Amino acid sequence: MPFLGGSLWIDFVNTTPVIKGTALDLIGDASALERWARQANIETALANAPDDPAALQDLRAQLADAFDRLAASKPLPGDLIATINHLIQHSAIRRRIVDTGDTIALNEHVEFAGPPVASAVAWHFAQFLGNYEHQRLRHCDNPACTMQFYDVGKNNRRRWCTMALCGNRDKVAQYRGRKAVARAD
Repeated sequence: MPFLGGSLWIDFVNTTPVIKGTALDLIGDASALERWARQANIETALANAPDDPAALQDLRAQLADAFDRLAASKPLPGDLIATINHLIQHSAIRRRIVDTGDTIALNEHVEFAGPPVASAVAWHFAQFLGNYEHQRLRHCDNPACTMQFYDVGKNNRRRWCTMALCGNRDKVAQYRGRKAVARAD
């Protein structure tokens, strides 16, 4: 499961990776959705309303469009804002003081009232909107890759979804190109 977007909502948009030229849907059926939710630390067992796969796929398409709009500093469509507001309207932050023995801390826990995955993704999207920089939203530089990410690096120069995959492939291709040119000379 690719969790490399820098925010849960971007990781949700990235649930259609292309592997060896074939697009996979990591939330396409109930078992795949449950697996993704578990790895995203979203509790689905206690949900009072289950997630609808068709509604999640629609939300993913809306958020993919929102990613491009936010990256280009364009306004978000009203229907997306309405969808997000609907999904988070009954969610709440519960706070309590926790004494760990060594320290006392304020613990915050978000309780989602609607479908757990859709509500969690919508919550993270809404939180993201409050503090993002549009120039840090990027698509992976590998033309065959569909991954997107939010660059949190100091110098804002991240090019690849992950250096281990797409970045390494580019380095190998450049190396082979230099070797081919050297042999031709």
